[in-house]
Amino acid sequence: MSEPIQLRFHDDKGGKLPLPQRCSIAIPYCETPEICQVVAASMEQILYTLALGGLDLRSLDGITLSRDCRKDGAALQSIPAGEVPLEMTDRPDTMEMGRTVAVWRDNELRFHIVLRAGVGLMTLAPEKDQQMLAYACIAHEAAHVDHEGHLYRTFPGIYGRPLECGDRSRQTFLKAMDVWSEYAACRSSAQFRPEAVEEFEGLFCRALEESLTACKERIATYRRDRQSLRVFIDIQQLLGDVFIHAGYFLGHLDGLELTLEQDAPHASTLLQQHQQIEVLVIRLRRVLHELWLNEYGWQSIEVFAPIYDLIREMMALHGLAFARRDDECHIVLCEDEGNSE
Repeated sequence: MSEPIQLRFHDDKGGKLPLPQRCSIAIPYCETPEICQVVAASMEQILYTLALGGLDLRSLDGITLSRDCRKDGAALQSIPAGEVPLEMTDRPDTMEMGRTVAVWRDNELRFHIVLRAGVGLMTLAPEKDQQMLAYACIAHEAAHVDHEGHLYRTFPGIYGRPLECGDRSRQTFLKAMDVWSEYAACRSSAQFRPEAVEEFEGLFCRALEESLTACKERIATYRRDRQSLRVFIDIQQLLGDVFIHAGYFLGHLDGLELTLEQDAPHASTLLQQHQQIEVLVIRLRRVLHELWLNEYGWQSIEVFAPIYDLIREMMALHGLAFARRDDECHIVLCEDEGNSE
């Protein structure tokens, strides 16, 4: 494996550009040192351009080009083998292009971008669509560095310890925060690949349709077997993922100033068939837009509570609710809630 290449940003703004003082890129799967240097120079220029465009990259730790983003991201975070981080479930019809992970460096939290190995070479591709796909992927992850870095500077106490979210379910509250994270990253980077809005519309619609079927099946399984723990954890994950997909989709819509009715006909038609869910999605879009407008005035992580409440309302449409037991939140069917309490 070759040594990481140090990026050196040229700064004609008198040191005022929001770029990290030190940053490197690791390219372990490169044919020659010369290609590594060309890829590094291309990535360096893209990051510089993104900073010029307004993204705050001061919290960027570095970039790794990887064949397995999940594995290398976990290694950077020092997650023990066999321990699964809480994140969105992989879909068989998608391929992960990148992720941004939080890493501690000298008692400072920074954010490291892990990209699929081919993304680096795609920035040099002669095909314009390949270049734009790579730029959009890098811009999306860079936007995560911007927004996650701001969240850490605003609330440094929420990292590296159990999340204090009152009597709420921590798992679902973390999902609510992830909804905002993907919305903000997509809204900040949508302009780099406008056609992606159709892809995220399709992913949202499939996630919603599959969740409706899966929730019915899991509840039927519970009624038959009365084994609630695994069944209800799955439902919590499913519905949380629907909202995260909505975050991606709505972020692109708002980033491009598009309307749901005119520019996303598939999603609009589907939601009209499920009007109670349509109301929740419309409210979610409003909540996320307000978070965007007030991002630099947040006073506490309670700003994410409205998203949490909307996820809980989605659960209620399936007849589910949270109940407290032994200082923990458990999901119960509403018909069983009295017994649980």
